[in-house]
Amino acid sequence: MKRFFTLAFTIFAFSTSAFAQANVASQQVTINVNEIAVISVVGNVSMTINAATAGQAPDAVTASSTYHMTTNGSDKKITGELDVNMPTGLTLNTTMAAPTGATSEGKKSLSTSSVDLVKSITRVRGAGLALNYQAVATVDAEPDTVVRTVTYTITNN
Repeated sequence: MKRFFTLAFTIFAFSTSAFAQANVASQQVTINVNEIAVISVVGNVSMTINAATAGQAPDAVTASSTYHMTTNGSDKKITGELDVNMPTGLTLNTTMAAPTGATSEGKKSLSTSSVDLVKSITRVRGAGLALNYQAVATVDAEPDTVVRTVTYTITNN
């Protein structure tokens, strides 16, 4: 019986030290920050060209929207392009306000070829930035409803 208690005590003594835990622990944490460049526009835009002064081209019309953007990158730009070119006699122009530290390129005509709208964008976020459109028609623009998708892209300058 004495052997049994000696064996039990020995097992107990070694087992508690095997399961003992320290009061301090450490762990390595790695955080990767990737380059971020995101843009969104608010709503859809609709314009109607329905007036002209006799002897003049139809009156241009305008509409306003806003956009939001965030980038942690350097020397970026925003470009714009249409999914399909505008029909004969109709032009769609756009102007984007620049976020802090960047430069707006002013009013630009949109087509299926990418055009620079804002340049010199570096580590900035902007919300509710002005996005303005202008539709310009000549007498060659046939009566129709024209729908186009404008794609805005943040890319390297």
